[in-house]
Amino acid sequence: MRPVNRELLAQYDISVKKLQYIRSNYYLDTNRGKFMLRKVDLPREQILFDYEVDTHLKDNGFEEINAIFTTKKKSPFAMANGQCYIMQEHVNCDETDFKDLKDLRETILVLARFHKACRRVESKTRDVNTVRIKNIYEYYCKRMSENAKLKKNMLSLKQKSNFEIMFLDSVEEYRKLEEMALEIINYEVVEKLIEEVKAKRLIAHKDYTYHTVNKTDMDTYIISQIDLCGYDIQILDLAHILAKIMQKNDWDNKILYDLIDAYNSIRTLSENEFRLLKFMMIYPEKYNSICYKYISSKRRWNYSMFEQKWENMLVYKDKQLTTARLISTW
Repeated sequence: MRPVNRELLAQYDISVKKLQYIRSNYYLDTNRGKFMLRKVDLPREQILFDYEVDTHLKDNGFEEINAIFTTKKKSPFAMANGQCYIMQEHVNCDETDFKDLKDLRETILVLARFHKACRRVESKTRDVNTVRIKNIYEYYCKRMSENAKLKKNMLSLKQKSNFEIMFLDSVEEYRKLEEMALEIINYEVVEKLIEEVKAKRLIAHKDYTYHTVNKTDMDTYIISQIDLCGYDIQILDLAHILAKIMQKNDWDNKILYDLIDAYNSIRTLSENEFRLLKFMMIYPEKYNSICYKYISSKRRWNYSMFEQKWENMLVYKDKQLTTARLISTW
């Protein structure tokens, strides 16, 4: 058992009865309830902003989150030996199973309720009007151009690795998905969504995966942390988690339709949000990620990792293409 720093615990108004150290986190049984104390590598400004969002959620009736517990000085973090720590409420949880339909549906419903509660979020830490929000259309246009250059460079290679041969064999199908996706939205559509974020002060989670939403022993679902949250287009959270779910479920279009419908039953999608969601679901993000990492790689001769990722992607390629064509008709 790794002992916890006494000076660290002394910053909190609690009395510890029992503690466990698991996966770099301390789990505390105290006179105030159960808590998790974790070391974080986050800017203090981000932690202060997280706490503002955390407080807003509680004030608006959103209880499905491990809330931050402040120090005696009402700070959302504590310092010890130059390290920053956050203490949060803790309940026993299991990770969600992305093959289980109930888990999938509840994961999406919790996100919808989170988004609905994250409106009109005021902050003394961050000015929404000066926050830079990336225009997704502009970004992916740039990525498509860079991916095209990558293909051209690979074709010019006299000796090609196994990965480069695999890439060139199926790259055109992913290139067509890029083009299909970018026909759905434009720069102005995304700018309108960004303007809406600033006008309504909307918060996105920005790291919503199966690691950050968990199922409790009471069969309820909670968000474990909001470390990277910020003013941003909320539908990007939905798009990213749906893409992960689809990869795990061979791009089953019925599951996709049901999950979008579940989200829409809690938080209605606007026309522009739905266009952006369609774009994100058609755009081959996994392909784009592999291209980006390949371009950034400094060791061309060691590409076994890229081969494996590409082979994993090819497993569901045909179903992904079929689902993308269906989405384009919605």
